[in-house]
Formats: sequence, structure tokens, C-alpha cells
Amino acid sequence: MIAIIAVLIALLLPAVQQAREAARRTQCRNNLKQFGLALHNYHDAFNTFPGGTNGSGCRSSGLCPTALTGRSRISAFVPLLPYYDQANLYNLYSARPTAAWAQQIAGATPTLQPHPYWNNPLPILMCASDINRRIEGNSLVGMPSANYSFCSGDGARLMCSVDELADGRDCTRSRGIFSQQSRTRIGDITDGTSNTIAMSEHVTPTGNLTLGRAAIVGGDPASSPAGCRALFVNGVYTVPVNTDDGFHGSRWPDGAAMFTRFNTMMPPNGPSCMEADNHWLGGMYSATSRHTGGVHALLADGSVRFISENIHAGNQASAEVANGPSPYGIWGSLGTKSSGEVIGEF
Repeated sequence: MIAIIAVLIALLLPAVQQAREAARRTQCRNNLKQFGLALHNYHDAFNTFPGGTNGSGCRSSGLCPTALTGRSRISAFVPLLPYYDQANLYNLYSARPTAAWAQQIAGATPTLQPHPYWNNPLPILMCASDINRRIEGNSLVGMPSANYSFCSGDGARLMCSVDELADGRDCTRSRGIFSQQSRTRIGDITDGTSNTIAMSEHVTPTGNLTLGRAAIVGGDPASSPAGCRALFVNGVYTVPVNTDDGFHGSRWPDGAAMFTRFNTMMPPNGPSCMEADNHWLGGMYSATSRHTGGVHALLADGSVRFISENIHAGNQASAEVANGPSPYGIWGSLGTKSSGEVIGEF
């Protein structure tokens, strides 16, 4: 009898686990749908989507003028707060523009703790399939992570430097909907809102060399995705690759590219690579998830699709382009808003 019960348990356990994962996956999908509603309600109010990085545009709170630090590097999650039932949190943010707080929210000063109201995990920012744990250490203590990010297109140059801003450089060069200080309207998405990704997922890493971390490669990140992909073998970055002490999603209020944005250069569940010690600038940041076989993606029309990690990703040896169709296949084309691609079934 005991043996029979053991066999039955062994047979039932996988089914129970699959049912639980199906429920978690549905919740994750619903979170993205809520963000779709939030984005469109924001657009109704302001006739534009929020920028991928908002505020003064100064890339590093430690280098910005004191008067500007409070609004220097704010992610799209912050202006959207009132549109996903977090108006009270947004009001607290709006009422506290001090320099000390600004350094804390951006994580620039490890000795300071983020203000307590940033310490509360927001369930809508978390995918139940992920581990959803806090990373303790450095400047990340106490700030909950997020499992979602905003699409910046198919290019690696995601933010301007301080010098570029001082020179009047245009920092809205991203080919996706969300870039630094961008103001993208629905009318700007000429590729079609059902063919353009607004948001997707990313995982919390389980170790220093695992999926979710970003390899520090140095130099120009815009060479080609192939070089970054070569660093990631059997689910881990190969030694002696170093990774940033932060990770994709580790500071949800922070608009630095690595924390709250991604691009469509490498297919889903690929690695990420960044410039040396410059997570506020550029890199190749992939969409990732704990769901088997792919990621959820929120399209600009508000629908959510599950996209296979085997989606056509074009020529991975190609450098990014400034104009015309994406070289990164259907996946790259889904990231661009106005590049003239014709996208088939995906």
C-alpha cells in the first residue's frame, strides 16, 4: 500500500507543479496587461508615453548639479505610478525633491538607505515564476527588484553621457518606444502598435555569472550580439568574465538603461553585456524569464503575447543600424517603432 501511495504521489507531483506554474504564468501575463492599461491611460492624459529615462537626464546622481539630482534618472515606472493604483506612492515621490533622497533613489551612495517608501515591494512589478528576492550588498540593499522592463529598440546606445547632454546632443536616438527623455506618441509608431513591443520580462539572477547579470565587456557595446552570446555557455557566463554588481531590474525606480530597459538585439533568454562600469549608458540587455521556452511581451496596442526564445533573430554578427529594417530578424523588428519592416506571424 505504501508503495502504491508513493507511486501515485510521484505521478501527481509533476501535474501539481505544472498547474502552479500555469497559474503563475497567467498572473505574470496579467501584470503586463495592467501595465498596458497604465501606458494607454497615461497616453490619454499626456498624449505621449513616458520616457524610458525621465528627469534632467544627468546620467549619474553623483555627478549632477544638486538642484537636478532629484529628477535626474527616473524610470518609466515612476510617472506611471498613479495609473497602476500607486498614486499615494507617487505623491510621496513628488513631495520630496531633496538631493540626499535623490542620491538614495538612484543608488549612488552606498552608505545611505533608500527612503522607506521605496522599500515596499509592489506585486505588479514581480513575476511569481521568478525568485523575487532582494540582492543584499553594495547600493542595492533594501530596494526591491522588478521583473519587467521597457523596450528601447534594437540598438545598444541607450543613454547619452553628461558631456553629450551638455553639447545639446539628441538623446532620443533609440529606435524603440522608450529612450532617454523620449516622448513617443502612438502616431509615432508607424510600424503598427500590434507589431511593436512596449515591455517584456527579465529574471532575477541566482548567482554572479547567471542569467540576469550583465557581463562587463568594455569598449563600444554596439559591435555585434555574437560577441556577447559567445561569453554565455550552458546558462552561465564563462570565466574570467566580470559582471556588474547590479542586475536587470535591481532598482525599479532607476531609469539607468541596465535596470529598467531592454533591447531586441539578442533573442529572448539571451545574455546581456554592458560597457565597463557604465550601467547608466548602453549595452545589450536581453528579455528573459523563468517560463519555459520564451518570454511574455506587452505590445503597444495593449495585448500580451508569449514569444518563443527561438524566434528569428536575424544576423547576430551584424552591428546595429541607425536606419532601415532591423538586422536582427523578426525579434529585432518587433523592437523598432518606425523602421518600415513587414512582420509576419510570430
